[in-house]
Amino acid sequence: MNTIIPESTVIRLSQMYRFLEECIANEVTTIFSADIGEHMGITAHTVRKDINFLGEIGKTAAGYDVVKLKNHIHEHLGLEKKRSACIVGLGNLGKALLHYKQFLGGNYKVIAGFDSDINTLEMVKTSISLYPSYRIEEVVKDLKIELAIIAVPSKAAQDVADRLIRGGVKGIINFTQVFVKSQADGALVRNIDLYGELRILSALLNLKEPLSS
Repeated sequence: MNTIIPESTVIRLSQMYRFLEECIANEVTTIFSADIGEHMGITAHTVRKDINFLGEIGKTAAGYDVVKLKNHIHEHLGLEKKRSACIVGLGNLGKALLHYKQFLGGNYKVIAGFDSDINTLEMVKTSISLYPSYRIEEVVKDLKIELAIIAVPSKAAQDVADRLIRGGVKGIINFTQVFVKSQADGALVRNIDLYGELRILSALLNLKEPLSS
C-alpha cells in the first residue's frame, strides 16, 4: 500500500485495534463508528476517515464486522507481527516493565534486559536474560532485537539510544526526561516524558479551575 498514513492516524488505529480486541473478548460482533468514537473520545467521522486510509473494507451501513475490521487493520499495519524487545535500565521502572505480563508470550516479547550495575543484574529475579550495558550492541545484534525501552538516568539516555541503534534496534521508547533523537535513518524514537505528561494535565486542570477572586 503506497498511501502515506499520518502518524496521528496510525496512533488512533493502533488504539482502535486494542479496543476491537476487547470487543472480541466480550463477544461483540458488530460495531458502529460512533461507538468506536465514543470509546476513543473522537468523532465518528474521524474513525471512518482513519479506517479509509487503509482502503475499502466493504459495506458498513449496518456497522463494522469487529473481526473483519481488526484483521483489516493488522493486515495493513502489521500489528500482529512478532518482534523481540529489550529493556535498558533495571531500576524501579525498568524492573516493573520487565515483569509486565503483557509483554510475555505476546507479539512483543522482551528477551533481554541491560543495566550498568552488576549488583543490580545479580539481584533482579527474572527468567529473562540480563546483561551488563557495555554489551548492548553485541547482544542486540546477536539476538536480532528490533525494539527497546530506555529507563536509564537521563544523562545516559542518548548514549544508550545510539548504542541500541548501532546494534540494530529499529524502534525505541524513551521513558527518561530528556528528548532522545535517532542518529540513523529508519530508526524511530518515541519520547514518553511521564513528568511532562503530568505537567500538561496539571496545566489543563488549572485552566478548567475558576479564577480565584
